[in-house]
Amino acid sequence: MAGTPSSRRSCPCSTRSSGSSFRRAEVIDAPTLPAALILAGLPSAVYLVILNAIDRYEKEPWRLLLAGVVLGAIAVPAISMVTLAAIGRGFELPLGYAPGVDPDPVARIVEQVVLAALLLGLVHGIRGEFDDTLDGIVYGAAIGAGLGAAETFLYVVVGTGQLGSSTLALLLAAGLNQAFYGAVFGAIAGTVSHWTDRRRAWIVIALGVATAAFLSAVHDTLPAMLGRLVERPDAALGAATRLLAFGINLLGVALLGAVVVWAWGREARILRRYLAPEIAAGVSSSDELARLTSLRARLASQVGAVRRRRLNELRAIRQLHSTLGELAFHNYRTAVRTHRPPPATGEALRERVAALRAQLAASEPGEEAAR
Repeated sequence: MAGTPSSRRSCPCSTRSSGSSFRRAEVIDAPTLPAALILAGLPSAVYLVILNAIDRYEKEPWRLLLAGVVLGAIAVPAISMVTLAAIGRGFELPLGYAPGVDPDPVARIVEQVVLAALLLGLVHGIRGEFDDTLDGIVYGAAIGAGLGAAETFLYVVVGTGQLGSSTLALLLAAGLNQAFYGAVFGAIAGTVSHWTDRRRAWIVIALGVATAAFLSAVHDTLPAMLGRLVERPDAALGAATRLLAFGINLLGVALLGAVVVWAWGREARILRRYLAPEIAAGVSSSDELARLTSLRARLASQVGAVRRRRLNELRAIRQLHSTLGELAFHNYRTAVRTHRPPPATGEALRERVAALRAQLAASEPGEEAAR
């Protein structure tokens, strides 16, 4: 399949087909639209749920996560194709690592540069919500997931005749890879987002873009490069080199996982430090802080509400945890940032905490300890 000329495809948005003229029939195959939408949308939805779960203490607004996916799905491919056309490579976007597609490292580099620029623009627009490394990972992965969804959609929409199990697996892996590349740059952008030495920050950002672009380009071109090097481009070697390229990304994902764990510890320290004044003032309690910083205790309180079939109580518990996290980070921003958030925001959060605590206190006394 992958080695036959008929299977070699670029983005169906391309104005170039296998011949010299544009063929509208290759742009959209209407019967494949449902399959394309499912294969593109379902993994992205799963990624968003995972990203929401990763951000433990101060959940990012769903509208911003969805905005990141839309940027990746629409803006990144569109701008990348225009850029590739401007540098003389044609108005097309060869799909990253899709079966039967010639690798194009230039397209991969352009994609990552565009993704990085859009992520920086998003960060600038939501500086009030953007704090650190973990936020960068979440938003970078969201944009990357959108780009992966777009590539999958554009590949599938021209026809599913060649979509065997191996092809589907590669397309899903390609989508995960794009989320990984976005998360790599996002982690770096998040780390330097509030550095006071902006010159040093921009140097690190440039290195971050180069890292993401290098990983993407090497992943797509490594199988072809090794095949030419040993002059034995058979199926076994192709499978081995693809596994090697994917293994490199798996190591990167493991490293990102370690960064996420480190970020969780850092955010827990922020909660303890910046909720301490609220505990002293009676806004919160040490027990609530202990539950907030313990995943097991937090889940236990929510499971208890589910077992009692009290959805309102469950909602109040979740909202209390979320609001306490927001209050801690509000206090953190007030303490460390040059541009401080308005004091009214903190007062509104304290009032919200008081209302939620009162709602939970109205539950039966015998169940108070379970929360």
